[in-house]
Amino acid sequence: MKNGILLCCSILFLVACSESPQSTMPLYQVEQKEFAVLIPAVGELEAAQAERINTPGRSPMTIEWLAEENSWVTKGQVVARFDAEQLLLDSREEELEMMLLDMDMRQQNAQESQQQNELNSEKVLVGKEFKFVDTFAIDDLRLYSKIEIIDTLSNRDYLGAKEEFIEWKESSIGERNQSALEVLDIRKGGHQAKFQQHQSALAQLEVLAPYDGMLVYEQNWRGEKASVGQTVFPGSTIAKIPNLEKMQAKLFVLDKNAINLEVGQKVNLTLDAHPDENLTGNVLSVSGFSRTTKRGNPTKYFELVVSLDEQPSTLQPGAKVTASISVAAAQAKIIIPLQAIFNERSENYVYIKEGRSFTRRPVKTAEKNLYFVEIVQGLTAGDTIALSIPDDVARSSSYE
Repeated sequence: MKNGILLCCSILFLVACSESPQSTMPLYQVEQKEFAVLIPAVGELEAAQAERINTPGRSPMTIEWLAEENSWVTKGQVVARFDAEQLLLDSREEELEMMLLDMDMRQQNAQESQQQNELNSEKVLVGKEFKFVDTFAIDDLRLYSKIEIIDTLSNRDYLGAKEEFIEWKESSIGERNQSALEVLDIRKGGHQAKFQQHQSALAQLEVLAPYDGMLVYEQNWRGEKASVGQTVFPGSTIAKIPNLEKMQAKLFVLDKNAINLEVGQKVNLTLDAHPDENLTGNVLSVSGFSRTTKRGNPTKYFELVVSLDEQPSTLQPGAKVTASISVAAAQAKIIIPLQAIFNERSENYVYIKEGRSFTRRPVKTAEKNLYFVEIVQGLTAGDTIALSIPDDVARSSSYE
């Protein structure tokens, strides 16, 4: 009896060892489903038309005071004020530079006068020497030797050459002085232009509202709004007064999700503050390249502007929205998960199950969304495919 029990246990053990473990390969059965390409996006509302308030002047300025955002302002009301301290320092510095250049110009003129006086003295001395030579010049061989007569003639030639050199030097001094004065005048003109710029900026330290409306601050390329103490460049927009009767949405789409975005595509939007209110619209524009929206955040987005079909009274600039962009309308198509597609040498293929093994089969794809891709050739409804590389394929590849 005991031997029979031991024999049965041994047989069961051998059978269990001979069975292969069940495969854990994830599979997907191909079928025809409703397929739509919807791209998620986030953003905020803004006015389609707005009067922009720009930084005045022609040099960077520091914001000293700002009116409260989203407050109602009237025409002529001060909405921003800039710090005058740096402008005053810069203006005084330019004024000092002009004063120093005026001193250099006076010094240059005085130096020219001194050089002219020295040359005039030399001319007088040469004239006296000429007179002395002419008075005592004797060419009578009975009184002087030939060598003495030659020395006298040489002295006269020397004085003539010296007189010509003095005349040349006199004219060159005038030319050099004129050139130096022109250079100084050009430098003074540059400082004068900067001084006038600072004076003009000092006269525009207060920015006034161009007309009645709600004040909304503008975001720069780093996603930052104007704030007290911030340095802004001339001509940059710090705020705007929007036309609340015509609103639109500014959306941002992750660059990796931006699939076939085009102008005219339908958009469904939901206000984050009023999730029960749904809005519809159309894409008006798509940015040509992706960019970051926040400083220090490397994530890049494509920017879209969307028109709104309706303009309810609850719409306010800056209101956050969540949107879905319809790239392709829902239709019955053969689709499979993106992870089931493999690629080698520009050829897309899948692993289709045939009996107990898998066969590599090329496929032709069409549109895709974030999760599925349409198959237009290579698969039919009812086929079973692998969602990862089959074990036997992976082992054979590792041996190669």
